Amino acid sequence: MTREKIQNIQSLRGVAALSVVLFHLVIIEKKYGGSTPLLHCLFQFGMWGVDLFFVISGFVMITVARNKFKVHQHAFIFLYRRVSRIYPAYWFYSILVLFVFLISPGWVNSSQGEPMNILASFLLFPSDQLPLLMVGWTLIHEIYFYLVFFFILILCPERHAPRILFIWGLIVLLLNVGLNFNHPALNVMFHPMTLEFIGGCFIALIYFQTPGRASARPLIFTAGLAILLSLTGYGCYHAITGHIEPQHWWRVLIFGAPAMVIVFCLTHAERKGWTAHWSLVRLGDASYSIYLSHLLTLSAMGRLWQPFSLDSIYDNAVMIPVLFITSIALGMISYQWMERPLLKFCRRLA
Repeated sequence: MTREKIQNIQSLRGVAALSVVLFHLVIIEKKYGGSTPLLHCLFQFGMWGVDLFFVISGFVMITVARNKFKVHQHAFIFLYRRVSRIYPAYWFYSILVLFVFLISPGWVNSSQGEPMNILASFLLFPSDQLPLLMVGWTLIHEIYFYLVFFFILILCPERHAPRILFIWGLIVLLLNVGLNFNHPALNVMFHPMTLEFIGGCFIALIYFQTPGRASARPLIFTAGLAILLSLTGYGCYHAITGHIEPQHWWRVLIFGAPAMVIVFCLTHAERKGWTAHWSLVRLGDASYSIYLSHLLTLSAMGRLWQPFSLDSIYDNAVMIPVLFITSIALGMISYQWMERPLLKFCRRLA
């Protein structure tokens, strides 16, 4: 399965990874950095990186599936490649967390207050609890997206894909009107964030079916405006409700919709010759390893920092860049020495 390489998609992956690292860095500073935090609560806007990842996933699914619908061999290759990309690296870091959990359970997701479902955690099954590796909750959604898309590939002609995706989105929309899903599997299946994945699919369908006549400059301006509106929306939501994380449809509106605009604009801008800096592309290549490893790095370094930290904003001003840069650097090292070899090994098995 070959696919067109879109550099700005990789760049956006890098942006998404950096955003999530920043979000968790705010939490780590609050936990270990004393009573004078440097990072304002608005930096928690970085959680939008997850929504951007979901939109990108939808875009990539259409990209890799072009001209492959109703070809069973390609559908199974698609599923294998998606699963082999997700699980091996995820298991590597989950095993590291499991060792910590077995030695000191209170260090791993201690806020949940319930026994950990280790099997569900490793298999990425929907559960009432967060996985051992906390960021795995987003991968549960990703696996669900891949499974649904796998069946669409098998059963649906390519010309009917927009209709099927629209029906899927409509079902999610209608079942969330007045209904509250208490079962973890149903909560994943019909979560509003599913619309972000579907939105990414539609953006890719538009991208490959239209020539894209707009010049790059207004597209880049629109993408920047979308970020500004998203940040403003989050600030207003946080100020009014006091909630750190926008709930359900609010999250799709505040984070998901602007992410769709950004993906649309920057993919079309690349057609007009505008690409993001190469460094963001490199970060995008390593984004999955950064995403999996960063919270472990930040937590470990935060615990090391705490005994020596001074209750001073200047101390935080030194440690925050150190934590941020170290988590990115270790993620990139992990990509080179763990994720890439695992991916090559899995490809050879296929």
